Amino acid sequence: MLLILPNLIPIKGFLKSLLPLLFVFFLNQTTKAAYFEYTPGLIESQKYMAKLQLKQANALISIELQKHPDNVAAHYLNHYSTFFHIMVQQDKNLLGLFEKANAATLIKIQQLPESSSYKLFLKGSVHLQSAFVKGAFNEYLSAAWDFRTAYQEINQNEKLHPEFLGHKKELGALMALIGTFPKQYNWIVNVVGLEGDFDKGLKILSDYIKGYAHEPLIEQQQANVIYTLIQLNFGVDKHKAWEFIKDRSADYQHNLMTCYLRSYVAGKCGENDIALQTLKARPQDESYEQIQYLNFMMGNYLLQQLDYSAAIWYKKYISFSVTKGSYKDAYQKLSWIALLQNDTTKFHTYTALMEKYTKDAGSENKLMKNDLSVGVFPSTELLKARLLFDGGYYPKSHAILVKIKPENLHSSFQKLELEYRYARIYQEEKKYSEAIDHYKKSLQVGLKINSYLVPNSCLQLGQIYEQLNYLGLARTYYEKVLDYSNFDYESSIHQKAKSNLLRIK
Repeated sequence: MLLILPNLIPIKGFLKSLLPLLFVFFLNQTTKAAYFEYTPGLIESQKYMAKLQLKQANALISIELQKHPDNVAAHYLNHYSTFFHIMVQQDKNLLGLFEKANAATLIKIQQLPESSSYKLFLKGSVHLQSAFVKGAFNEYLSAAWDFRTAYQEINQNEKLHPEFLGHKKELGALMALIGTFPKQYNWIVNVVGLEGDFDKGLKILSDYIKGYAHEPLIEQQQANVIYTLIQLNFGVDKHKAWEFIKDRSADYQHNLMTCYLRSYVAGKCGENDIALQTLKARPQDESYEQIQYLNFMMGNYLLQQLDYSAAIWYKKYISFSVTKGSYKDAYQKLSWIALLQNDTTKFHTYTALMEKYTKDAGSENKLMKNDLSVGVFPSTELLKARLLFDGGYYPKSHAILVKIKPENLHSSFQKLELEYRYARIYQEEKKYSEAIDHYKKSLQVGLKINSYLVPNSCLQLGQIYEQLNYLGLARTYYEKVLDYSNFDYESSIHQKAKSNLLRIK
């Protein structure tokens, strides 16, 4: 996520609804000066946009553009709609459309008077949205430039208009996210002397949220989304993200945006039953965006209950998704289900399909292939424990682990995973002494094993020590994470370690 994901409104029809919005300002040009105003029609459009009913929102915005082509607010909301669509669909084929919307919107914003407190804010907001989109498609170089430009514009607006509340959301996000870019692009944001402060950035965001009652609805919602995802992905305690969003997403049965966010965060925080119940209650009529990734999420939540009907949802995702973004993960989960059902033929079939959609063979896959080459299959008991843990069913997961005897495990990787799974459970149960002990055993067992479990053990040790206020030890383990390379999820784990180091510097 930022927000990640496929189509209830057919893409062709959706694009047709956007085309007049993208280029209407080139038509009907008048000598009237550009201005920014949320008219009643634009205020109404935000209600639909916030629910991901984008076709209805676009219809209202189109009317406003025809009536008031010099009102920059209409162009800005048009850009927001395009941003939402590409982010929830995660379809790189829409990138060209987004970039056209980006360019058109920036041209119109530039026509605002220099004295307007909206001018730099809107430019910074558009560039930050562009950074999020490009980052979602791994175009980190271009994303970093947009991030840098957004910072310059928002920071300048803060200097010129310190009383302006609107840009505080972007300012807080930028400050909190500094240092999360892959290390090879850090020089771009460092060019402007950009220094992040995670806690200060979150406080700015939090203060904005406390005072945003009179801010536009779409800005309020995005502040909630950004704050939640930053806490979830980079905070020392991801459960704070769930505590923040659970009451703010009470309308999930009638709002696809909050339904998606609520289910996603609940799932990441071990609230599997809530995540599943939320997804089952999602609004599904044709006025809403069709997000095929929700089928993938449904499969995950069922599988984490060891309900093998999850296979239906993975197959549904594969059949209807146009992006193939999570095909690898879907086929991996189908291979796990086959393994758990003792169907080795299907296991090999789905594993081969998974590899077809894998750009680079990850370290974990290489370890599995090495084991399979000598007849050692993944441990079904460790797999069950992993799935139950991911769902937040910690006692059930622990009950499986205690029955596993290390001497009965047939590979070094499996013995490493046993220690790691114990550590993760104890950490979530806040039994930190036991968690530390098993993480350190993981580091010992995994000394010569190239697996993400080893650097992630260092990351988790750092987070435990930070929570216990042993900041020196926390720093040691965060720095140790960065010593590892060429492992699965490297970018994500490194980003978290760097963000945590910035927080405790």
